[in-house]
Amino acid sequence: MSGTLTRMKIIGYSDERLSSECGDITVQINPASLKYSKGSKFGGGRNFGTSAPAKTFYLQTETGLSFDFIFDETGVIPLLLGQADTTIPALVEHLEKVAYRLNGESHQPNFLKLSWGSFIFKGRLTGLDYDYTLFRPDGSPLRVKVKMKLSGWLDPLTEARQVGRSSPDLTRRIRLTDGETLALWCDRIYGDPSYCVEVARENGLGGFRHVAPGTEIVFPPLKRVRNGTL
Repeated sequence: MSGTLTRMKIIGYSDERLSSECGDITVQINPASLKYSKGSKFGGGRNFGTSAPAKTFYLQTETGLSFDFIFDETGVIPLLLGQADTTIPALVEHLEKVAYRLNGESHQPNFLKLSWGSFIFKGRLTGLDYDYTLFRPDGSPLRVKVKMKLSGWLDPLTEARQVGRSSPDLTRRIRLTDGETLALWCDRIYGDPSYCVEVARENGLGGFRHVAPGTEIVFPPLKRVRNGTL
């Protein structure tokens, strides 16, 4: 329904495929702004025989998200539904359990998915700051501004689709630049540099170690490489 308030939710997962959920927290007030950045990864240096830089595209990836939100215990802001303890220390404790502390099973901080309406961001926490701004006479906090910074992260399946590792019908053509090797590109495309032997054979090369810059290499679909049908 139009006009319905949707609150941002931060969900923690113990595994990189985001299949094992282990807690979540919903913010009281949605952020007033999101600072969101994207980037691309490139490999290589310069085209052979030229002075112009010509880096080869490898992967597009979300690189960062930062935002602020508020936890408030004054009663001015509606309490979080379903949250048993809404004191500031309890809310901070729960947030850190979801997003910051080491998971007892994986022994690393959780993988995170931020959900806010149609906006979805997958990442890992890289920064968490607190700005306490209001207190009771006894010094206990009544309000805190939370500043979060996440580093964007692609799950293995999404990354594989982008670089063509899992596509059964995708052939890639790469022109090697100075400093690049077959092993380097096999690692990028297939996730395994050892496939360079099969790729060299597919391209009619005498070997895989010394391939001249400027050589165009055909990287066949991963299924053909794995099945040895080159």
